Amino acid sequence: MKNYIHIIALSWIISFCAGFAHALTAVNPGSEEGVFRQVLTDILETVPGDFVQANTPQAASVYLGDDTLTVWASDWPANPEINSPEITAENIVALMTYETILCSRTATTIEELSGAKVASWGSDSVQKYLNGLGISEIVPYSGSGSMTKGFVAGDADAIFTIQSRQAAIEESGGNCFATSADDTLTYRFVDAILLFGGDTEAVTTAIRNLVNTTWPDKFAGQVIYTEGDLKGMYDTAVEQFK
Repeated sequence: MKNYIHIIALSWIISFCAGFAHALTAVNPGSEEGVFRQVLTDILETVPGDFVQANTPQAASVYLGDDTLTVWASDWPANPEINSPEITAENIVALMTYETILCSRTATTIEELSGAKVASWGSDSVQKYLNGLGISEIVPYSGSGSMTKGFVAGDADAIFTIQSRQAAIEESGGNCFATSADDTLTYRFVDAILLFGGDTEAVTTAIRNLVNTTWPDKFAGQVIYTEGDLKGMYDTAVEQFK
């Protein structure tokens, strides 16, 4: 009888742990090749959960509820066509900022890109910024991975993207001549890692560990904030990109 009770107790613990392991759902609103997917996948290696590849913020918003984790671009809340979730100081667990780069196979200055096809995101904020630089021919992509492939394939003359893609671009013959790291460019991306319910401490700990181990090599030019007034910083980013 005693052994039977122990077996029941052990079975209950295993069932409970299995249930907890799948309680968190990571929802990727970005592309399959983009940074968002890699970030969420890395977190799930430490914090057990399921993964949903939504591909668009519109599709991702349907999945966001209790115990969900996602990454949200700072320029999406300014887009009325996107059903953005309510963002508060409680559900932002980290902010990711990215240095940007501008690269070309032929141009060596921003002025020389006038009339050139430049691969980048199709968001209004990016197009507004590039238009301000005198760049009008923008080839839109859904993520940094797909736009890098497009540039390598020759579908665009130049590319405006995040610094972590620089090695792949230069390997294909691109020359990166402008960057936000030295303030040649004034546009930096700010994205938020959001957690709706779930174990905030476990997710935050996982992010901090990744910041100190694998992420510096994977995401050159990325800075992660997990302390301080994250909500205030996010509001500033949203206001900047309107």
